[in-house]
Amino acid sequence: MSVSIVSVALVNRPIFTTYDYRLNLKKHHDPEKLIGSRVLVPFSQHQITKKGATSLGIITAFKDHSFTQVASLNEATLIDEECPFGEDIFKTIMFASEYCHYPIGQCFFAALPLALREGKECALPKIEGLTLTEKAPTLIASYKEKGKLRAPLQLKLIEILTENKAQGAMPISAIKDRGIGTPIINALIEKGIAKKVKSDLGELNWSEKLDTLEIIKTSGPILNAEQQIAVDTISSILEFKTFLLNGITGSGKTEVYLNVIANILKKGKAVLVLIPEIALTPQTFERFQKRFNVPVISMHSALSDKERFEAYLAMKFGKGGVLVGTRSALFTPIPNLGLIILDEEHDSSFKQTDNLRYHARTLAIKRAQLCNCPIVLGSATPCLETIHNADLGIYERLDLINRAGGASLPNFELINLTLEPMSHGMNCGIGTTLENAIGEETVKGNQVLLFLNRRGYSRHLFCHRCGKIFTCPHCDNVMTVHRQENALICHICDHRENLPRICPECNCNELLETGFGTEQVEEFLHNRYPDVTVERIDRDTVKNREDLEAKINRIRSGKTCIIVGTQMLAKGHDFPDVTLVGILDIDAGLFSDDFRSLEFTAQLITQVAGRAGRALKQGKVIIQSHHPENFLIYGLIEERRSYMEIAHLLINMREQLHLPPFTYQASISTNSEDREKAHLFLLEIMTKINQLPEALTVEATPVLPDKIEKRQNRHYFHVVITCHSLQDRKAYLDKIVLIVTQLQIPPKVRFAIDVDPLIMT
Repeated sequence: MSVSIVSVALVNRPIFTTYDYRLNLKKHHDPEKLIGSRVLVPFSQHQITKKGATSLGIITAFKDHSFTQVASLNEATLIDEECPFGEDIFKTIMFASEYCHYPIGQCFFAALPLALREGKECALPKIEGLTLTEKAPTLIASYKEKGKLRAPLQLKLIEILTENKAQGAMPISAIKDRGIGTPIINALIEKGIAKKVKSDLGELNWSEKLDTLEIIKTSGPILNAEQQIAVDTISSILEFKTFLLNGITGSGKTEVYLNVIANILKKGKAVLVLIPEIALTPQTFERFQKRFNVPVISMHSALSDKERFEAYLAMKFGKGGVLVGTRSALFTPIPNLGLIILDEEHDSSFKQTDNLRYHARTLAIKRAQLCNCPIVLGSATPCLETIHNADLGIYERLDLINRAGGASLPNFELINLTLEPMSHGMNCGIGTTLENAIGEETVKGNQVLLFLNRRGYSRHLFCHRCGKIFTCPHCDNVMTVHRQENALICHICDHRENLPRICPECNCNELLETGFGTEQVEEFLHNRYPDVTVERIDRDTVKNREDLEAKINRIRSGKTCIIVGTQMLAKGHDFPDVTLVGILDIDAGLFSDDFRSLEFTAQLITQVAGRAGRALKQGKVIIQSHHPENFLIYGLIEERRSYMEIAHLLINMREQLHLPPFTYQASISTNSEDREKAHLFLLEIMTKINQLPEALTVEATPVLPDKIEKRQNRHYFHVVITCHSLQDRKAYLDKIVLIVTQLQIPPKVRFAIDVDPLIMT
């Protein structure tokens, strides 16, 4: 037995420093392997005097010591015999703390699953799976003969279990990821066709069977020349390198991913695929499951804590071949990681906007570097920072400029709304030209997709007599009218009130609504085209994965003629029968005071337009605007100009204005229910930093209230800093952290740093 001093980061405590503890080591303990291990430690006088009161900590380093130092320290109790999440995850979290200037213990809290934060054992569990019974073939035939087995999802589940038979029981969570819920599972169990079993995950092991395992389950389409070059180039790299796969919508980026993944799996290495939203998980997961004979595991917030931990452990112990997940899946241990893919890398969902404010792209690149493996950033509309890095040669750019499978690019038509007659449709965002085009396409049996990034019925409600605008009592935000729910709803805090009939200020019953949202557009479409089916997809109609899967299935089956929805529709969905896309209100993104709004608008137009004509049918995109002369809109619809050319115009504008990617920004913010406390604390911080030499290399705004200052009864203030180098920004923010530590954050005041902010508050 020997005694060492260890530095410990206290999990979920807003402390920027680590603390020293003594640790008793046994002969078999390897200090290097214990870095990242969990310990229980006493912390604060209250906890030390209270028997058994401890905090969870992470060992971050072993320190040199003398006996007298050790004797004065409190003792840490070891939980793990080695780091439970691996060296690359440990170093990624340490990097995140330093880069994002966030307390190290809280970084570990954000990255670890609940079970590990609660001190549970990091060992392979028995998980619940589903498999076909021995009598399944006979029962299936019997039920079909009697006409009692016709439900499409039951038949789909039987097919899935049959395909998966060689791998053993299929985890229940994996079945749910294919869009199949508990009622369907229970129905097959009641029929005696399937049964639940407990699996120890041992049968999921695949990498030891490479000599006999056929990696590819089903072959994909033949690649075109551009796709094959991309696959060969990425697959030839056996070390860290960042690729930008710049592929127009419908160019077959996913097929490139699948072929590269196959090559990595054949080497016995696993793959991490990050996607922006849960909404994309079922279709991505199913596509990967059908292609590969290795376990495909998912990780996202819709899973229960237990399911997430099971997925975490499956990957940690090398049982999964492919992990598909949203941004938090980045922190899942994968000991034999051979490739990282970040699909739709431009998507703002990859940016965490509270707590540890990290961007998954930044940390994914760091993790790929630590694992010495390639990383692919894929998008039809890469963000400007990514394009700039490719221009500098930091990333290697691979272009897919042709649509796969012979599909052609859609035709564009720009409608000047100032020349359109006022009509009922115009009041709901649909001009006469678009209205006629919708009718023509639906008569032909084609599908139409209408995009409006604003849910609800009307934008807001006000009194005609006294002018009162109905705002949220908890936020400085106008409430949106939702007719179907008969409510006014705040889209920030979800506060709801019954839709009033009279003004509470003057008792007038003349209340007016302005603006329109997806709910009003849907109502107009039902009335205007009563003989066709309309499907609305937004946060009000899609509450979970099952809702979305059901709607997507109806669309793909041809039962839905007109689809209207928000940004949910712009991401990765493939609707082969959509021949007309209408963009209802693009003007809002053209005149924002946020310097990124033009980039976001260009991405949105391109992504939404990419939903049209993805099969053999010719597609058309109609963009409505009161400002058709705007260079962004006109540039994107011009045949000779691509998104990439528009992006370079915007990059040149950024350079002239000294904005990212030519400078580096961070937001320093405070908030509190007490407005004065939040304001004065940030003012005090800035007063102190401005007296230091680090402030001379930084441009900082005054202390400003956020655009919506009051949110959920808290008042928000911020300062945005701009630096010409990462070193200057780091030095400045290090001093900010030191000042905050010395001042101590006042009670009920929250402080935050957001590096590389995407939205200017």
